[in-house]
Amino acid sequence: MNGLWAALEGERDLVGEVPADRFDTGAFVAADAGRAGKSYTGAGGFLDDVASFDAGYFGIAPKEATRIDPQQRLLLECAVEAFDDAAIDPATLAGSDTAVVIGVSSHDYSDLQARRLRTYNPYTMGGSAACNTANRLSYVFDFQGPSNAVDTACSSALTAVHQACEALRMGRSPLAIAGGVNVLLSPAGFAGFSGASMLSPTGRCRPFSASADGYVRSEGAGVLLLKPLSAALADGDRVHALILASGINADGRTAGLALPSARSQAALLERVYASAGIKPSDVAYVEAHGTGTQAGDPVECEALGRALGAGRTGGPLLVGSVKSNIGHMESAAGVAGLLKGLLVLREGRIPPTLHGVPQNPAIDFAGLGLEPVVEARPLPEAGRGVVGVNSFGFGGANAHVVLAAPPAPAQSSGRKVVAQGTRLPVVVSARTSRALTDAAHEWAAHFEDQAQKHAEGADRRFCDDAFTASRRRAGREQRIAVLAEGAVEAAAALRSVASGRPAAAVAVEEAVVRGRVAFVFNGNGAQWVGMGAELLGGDAAFAAEVAAVDRELAPLLGWSVQAELSASADPGRWERTEVTQPLLFTVQAGVVAALAARGIEPVAAMGHSVGEVAAAYCAGALTRSQACRVVAERSRAQAATAGAGRMAAAGLGEEAARRLLADNGFAERLVVAAVNSDQDVTIAGEAQALEALGAQMDAEGVFFRDLGLDYAFHTPAMDRIQKPLAEALADLRPDKCRIPLISTVTGRSVEGTELDAAYWWRNVREPVRFAEAAGVLVDEEPSTRHSPVCWPSVRRSTGRSSSRSGEW
Repeated sequence: MNGLWAALEGERDLVGEVPADRFDTGAFVAADAGRAGKSYTGAGGFLDDVASFDAGYFGIAPKEATRIDPQQRLLLECAVEAFDDAAIDPATLAGSDTAVVIGVSSHDYSDLQARRLRTYNPYTMGGSAACNTANRLSYVFDFQGPSNAVDTACSSALTAVHQACEALRMGRSPLAIAGGVNVLLSPAGFAGFSGASMLSPTGRCRPFSASADGYVRSEGAGVLLLKPLSAALADGDRVHALILASGINADGRTAGLALPSARSQAALLERVYASAGIKPSDVAYVEAHGTGTQAGDPVECEALGRALGAGRTGGPLLVGSVKSNIGHMESAAGVAGLLKGLLVLREGRIPPTLHGVPQNPAIDFAGLGLEPVVEARPLPEAGRGVVGVNSFGFGGANAHVVLAAPPAPAQSSGRKVVAQGTRLPVVVSARTSRALTDAAHEWAAHFEDQAQKHAEGADRRFCDDAFTASRRRAGREQRIAVLAEGAVEAAAALRSVASGRPAAAVAVEEAVVRGRVAFVFNGNGAQWVGMGAELLGGDAAFAAEVAAVDRELAPLLGWSVQAELSASADPGRWERTEVTQPLLFTVQAGVVAALAARGIEPVAAMGHSVGEVAAAYCAGALTRSQACRVVAERSRAQAATAGAGRMAAAGLGEEAARRLLADNGFAERLVVAAVNSDQDVTIAGEAQALEALGAQMDAEGVFFRDLGLDYAFHTPAMDRIQKPLAEALADLRPDKCRIPLISTVTGRSVEGTELDAAYWWRNVREPVRFAEAAGVLVDEEPSTRHSPVCWPSVRRSTGRSSSRSGEW
């Protein structure tokens, strides 16, 4: 739409000549009128390329694609772009009663194929049938509502919009696709309309002008997504304009089939505006049919004057026609008119109608209360700012649609804003690697533009863009995922990866068909005050699981995890491991239930330290009751070790870390408590020794960060809890896993039955073999190979998105 507005505001005339790939103008165009089989003009508005088609995107074989009318191809591509613009993933509408109504008249491609019957193949009929301009959209996207093509000549597209609105108004469909298409491939139409003296011999549409001498044929396609306003607002959709009313009728018998009736056109206008309770003075502008013919313009103006011009207050009715810029798109003309109408509403300005001076003396503009817009001017503020759009078919079928500006976006109420510094995911996808690169550059350009234009409110805009990119766009096979704090960082990362350069916090992968998901559960340190509170109030599955866990844990703990998550908590209390561990388990169990309610089931699980309890529950090795016992007894036992040491993250590999401890005399006081990656370990032990090690590493420029835990988990400090933990869990009888469980104690897959009291002692005492287990999860398990990994709970301070819903 922005390109159309630029052309309108720039007063550009986009009419050209017949391209060489259509037909030989030397053979079919003759300047002198009246020659049989010839056109006296080769002027027209033409698309640069109607032959190219991304058949692979739609899963269409090349052999079939060659037999599909370019009109069908254009509509498919327009529909994809319309869904992207609307931030709707069409896959979410598969199987729905979505309606498709398309205006179409041209059958040039079918006619051309019919000249060589020996080239017909099984795809020719389906590719040529006019009905399939609509039906193919329904087929490709699996829409099961009404689906039909409309041919009322030049009013086809607007009639399609009216019929789509009726499907919505009557409740037959929740959403509708409406539009029109016209492609000019044959000289026949040019010759026929020249024979009827309908085309402009001077090659310009001159609406309302004394020089009007006919219209100029043009081509194009447009698709609109229509939805009831209440549903659009509820879904948070961006609304371009409102359709207040629409209607159709026919002229009936006139002096000739192609001669219009002012009486019938006026009757339609009066009925449409009366049905919506709109007074003539409320109408600020009408985008007229305005073809620039000596027969059509006077009749249309007479109808507009009768219905809307006469008796107005606040000045004459302003009228114009986009055909002066782009020519007459015939069956698709109504789409161009609608788009211009909503752009006028969006911009608050009316661009000039070209070639309109001098005005047609046969039209009494003053007496009819009309004024053609021949110079750019602001949209009048009087009345309700309503814009009408007219279309008339040359067989007498009339259509009219009434537009109004959309309601102002509702102010968010109760929706939290993501904390400053939080990294949000931006997902860009495409069907091919080349298209993915292009898409990455386009998104980068968008983010750069946003950062430059909107310094104030940039965080909110980036939040919205990230949400749209990740949640409200169709997910194609090739994908880039970027974690970024803002538009500038996202743009830089996308530019880098699109140019083949590595970037931090970026993943480039191919989506797995029927993709599988593995769940990885966090350990101590992932908690933050307030986690789970919003999900408790807004997600039924999460809340139900939390309640069920609470019923098991409350007798064991003497306090309620559900109440703790719901109420404002004391941050100091949440630092105590006997509180943190049960809360982490509860939130992770709840998130698993919430994901299951959305059809997301893991094919494997693993957990870091205490996260392994949730992983074992998820995998089926422990029942809910057993898992609650383990987490209660584990946390109670470890609580007694408070003050026995501390833990820190270090940017070293395992061997380098062990060598550092040995070489500097720390081996007896500090140990490697967890191996998280090939360059990331956790070191734990005596507080003073850990502080000294941190100072040394800082001086050497090696990453070191105290984790703020007053415990030395996975160290000899845990030895004293071996007996009480073993006694508390002595009768634990785990079951076999229903899905693979990768142990971070052993670094291998476990059956499940071995998760007895002895195992959970090892779980608290031995180092966490996270990197080794993750390697098994990704590389060795066939069921999870090349699968995405989902973290059911992550720490907010890392900059990753939390498990809370609805915040971005």
